[in-house]
Amino acid sequence: MGFLKMSFKLKLIFVAVFVLMVTVAVAGFLGYRESKWKVKDLARELLQAKTERAFALCEQAYQSHRLPPESVKRKIAAIRIGEDGYIAVLKNEPGPEKGVLVVHPSDVGVSIYNDDFPHIQKIIDSINAHGGQHGYSDFILYRQGTEARGLRGERKIGYYMYFAPWKWVILGTGYEKDIFASRDALRKTLFQVFVLVGIVAILVVTFIIRFMFKPIQRFTESTQEVAKGNWDVSIEYGYKDEIGTLADSFNQMVQSLRENARMWHEFNVARDMQAQMLPKDFPRIGGLEITAKSIPTKEVGGDFYDFIAFENGRLGMVVGDVSGHGVPAAMVMTAAMSAMRFAADEKSRADEVLNLVNARLNKDIQNHMFVALFYGIYEPATRELHYCNAGQTMPYLFRKGQVRFLPQAQNSDRFPLGIVHGVRYEQLTVGLEPGDILISYTDGIVDAMNGHDETFGFERLAQAICRYAELTPEMMVDRMVQEMLDYSNGQNFHDDVTLVILKVV
Repeated sequence: MGFLKMSFKLKLIFVAVFVLMVTVAVAGFLGYRESKWKVKDLARELLQAKTERAFALCEQAYQSHRLPPESVKRKIAAIRIGEDGYIAVLKNEPGPEKGVLVVHPSDVGVSIYNDDFPHIQKIIDSINAHGGQHGYSDFILYRQGTEARGLRGERKIGYYMYFAPWKWVILGTGYEKDIFASRDALRKTLFQVFVLVGIVAILVVTFIIRFMFKPIQRFTESTQEVAKGNWDVSIEYGYKDEIGTLADSFNQMVQSLRENARMWHEFNVARDMQAQMLPKDFPRIGGLEITAKSIPTKEVGGDFYDFIAFENGRLGMVVGDVSGHGVPAAMVMTAAMSAMRFAADEKSRADEVLNLVNARLNKDIQNHMFVALFYGIYEPATRELHYCNAGQTMPYLFRKGQVRFLPQAQNSDRFPLGIVHGVRYEQLTVGLEPGDILISYTDGIVDAMNGHDETFGFERLAQAICRYAELTPEMMVDRMVQEMLDYSNGQNFHDDVTLVILKVV
């Protein structure tokens, strides 16, 4: 009843301000909701990339020195993450050396494997629970447990990897408010825009209501369009007053929303391009049944597979995994596939092909990116598979009810492609028999976790192969992927999943 007793002027002020604030709030909320998850994913990828960079430095140093040199410690200590983030390295050795910091901004030589640092205990226990697996990694969330920087209790995010040869735990860490600073800045900006809209609207409608009635009406109509998803609207206003400022802010907000829509469109385009690069049909080779499946964790992924048919009837098979996810990984994937197809035409041996691709990728991709890849050449006449592996998970071979890994080269490099110049890979050969099944896969399927942070693992994968070996390759792939999804509740896998199956008949 109080609203009905107001003057027309007050009613107009109330209604105009209310409509404007609600519609701007809806548009701002939609923009923030779409943007914050992208920012969070990019921030986590930054943390992971920095840690993987430190891990790569260790691998390079290990190849040259075996024992950890001081130079690699200095290089790791120089890595920075956000404003206050850094890379710490600690030992995972029994006895008093457990948890001793090797690299840290201030506490080198101090053991932090104690009750003051429960997250460190959790990390080391998790690594040990997985058998000290080289390259084992995961994210961890925790709160600052000391008075460092006066931020006790602040939320932190970490990403760790285990370098088994030196028993080093490499931990990249930073404060969430620093790592996700751009997300918080976006929220602050949207709030400021909301407040500014309210203040300017009240002043303008109150003091120059008659003159500003039409512009306010345009604001109302435009914000309603934005709320409907129309990002092409804008407000043209020729005066440099409060409403002009509001119009500029509104147009900037709509431009930001339009940019988000453009990014989403580009994600879809990248996904379509990636799908087009993967083989749509599988080769038909006498005595061989072939199928494959790839599941990205994001709109676009870093896993890929390819089949290369040669004039003499031979078949090349490629299974690769690019470090990271999203658009950067998809771009590197495109470069890797192009380089593979070119090298396969130039060279006949698997090791020569990978040597050539490695030389090409070392020039074309960024330092923190790399490509783990398995390449095999199948000879139909002799049923022989010539293969070479560059840091990829070794395929399984199912034969007469038994599952085993393909033999791994012992006297050559195993680095993924794009990390080290001048590596040399070794080609191995295995004879295949009727009934044999070759299962190539990326680590996404074995690293998928259930609700208890337990991985699907190699043993479960081997058991699944045995269970479904009598099925067709198409049904076999579907059953194995479904078993992994059921194990992880369909969502707890953080890496792309790719399976390629060759069955000799």
